[in-house]
Amino acid sequence: MVSRKAPNILIRKSYDALCFNSAFFGFYAHSGFSLGLKEIGFVPSKITGSSSGALIGSLIAGGFPPEEITRFILTLKKSDFWDGNILTQFLKPFRKGLKNYSGLLSGKKIRNLLEPYLGGKDVSELPTKMGISVSNLTKGIRELRTSGNTIDLILASMTFPILFEIPNINGEEFLDGGVADAEPIKEFILDPSIKRIIVHDIENRKPVSEKILMRAFDSCVNVIASETKDLKDILAKKYGKKIIRVVTNTPYLHPNKMENGRLALELGRRSAHFMKDQILGKIKN
Repeated sequence: MVSRKAPNILIRKSYDALCFNSAFFGFYAHSGFSLGLKEIGFVPSKITGSSSGALIGSLIAGGFPPEEITRFILTLKKSDFWDGNILTQFLKPFRKGLKNYSGLLSGKKIRNLLEPYLGGKDVSELPTKMGISVSNLTKGIRELRTSGNTIDLILASMTFPILFEIPNINGEEFLDGGVADAEPIKEFILDPSIKRIIVHDIENRKPVSEKILMRAFDSCVNVIASETKDLKDILAKKYGKKIIRVVTNTPYLHPNKMENGRLALELGRRSAHFMKDQILGKIKN
């Protein structure tokens, strides 16, 4: 990836907000997009994120330079976040009991990775205002959390069904924020101080699964995302808000196929440059 010097003057407008959408292994493209935003001179006043977007958004809101974040992301290996092996994963449901088993990964390794960056920090204390989208299973609602332990909420937002164990935070159970809201911008639309909303939307070309249950789950999530997106557009029009969706098409990434991560990161960076005028408000329409 070619290193580019960021401009000396950053454009910060109190009415610009930034949203990182939910995307499986989207942290590569999201981190690249954040680097591109710095290079074009854009800094948001508020940030939201869902799933992988919650991870990158929280690091940006925490004040960490995009260059440092991209270096961190590019060093990741499967062993850095994957628990055990085939045998231990097979035995896990029996050790925990089928009634208590909820996912392959505990999330402990990811917690350890994030601890040097966000350990002990409350979302409300981050330098840039941050909101983390989660699906609250106990209450049966979608929530945008703006306070609480940052790492706990990131892990809750990243709890992809079956892949991660369902976390319990203060007696409430949570699931991936992207299940209910892949694009958490409702609060921005209703916020009088926000006029423009930049959304980084990753399309990862996920292949259609051969397994009917996975196809059904993916389709349900896509239907919810499509329907809520239309409703947000209607709401934004009503409140006079402008939504600028920056789409990055990336190769499909998963735990056993991370070799295209660097490419996805670069594609995210390029998206910011390609949409520079729209992001900076130089194009009104």
